[in-house]
Amino acid sequence: MFVVELQNESMLVQSGSFVASATTVEVNASWGGAKGFFGSSGPILLKATGSGPLILGSYGAIHDINLSAGQKYTVDTGHIIAFSEKLGFKVRKVGGLKSTLLSGEGLVVDLTGPGRVLLQTRSTEAFLAWLIPLLPKTKDQPIVEK
Repeated sequence: MFVVELQNESMLVQSGSFVASATTVEVNASWGGAKGFFGSSGPILLKATGSGPLILGSYGAIHDINLSAGQKYTVDTGHIIAFSEKLGFKVRKVGGLKSTLLSGEGLVVDLTGPGRVLLQTRSTEAFLAWLIPLLPKTKDQPIVEK
């Protein structure tokens, strides 16, 4: 868990990372400014605006990075928790189109300061890619016994 103290500002938050906020922070799920952030099948970005605590959760540790004006930072989209609305961003694919479409991976975001970005050290997609091949595959054997 991580607490961000908003001070009359806006942050864009991956919906799965949002836990709670003060009543002085408006969280808007219908905000349309980042429709193209991950494409139509990607996670939804929430817009949190106002002043007060914003509580976020992550998979792994959280790194809080402040980018100076014009500073660039590239990160896998699966590691982003939240970032300042004032940050410039551009999503692009790495690797081939086939790997991007079939695996859901291969997307990175180029961020440009000034602003703040919160990153998680682990990716749920990478964890699932490791876990799923290890699950039992027979129809006769239940995964969980009662």
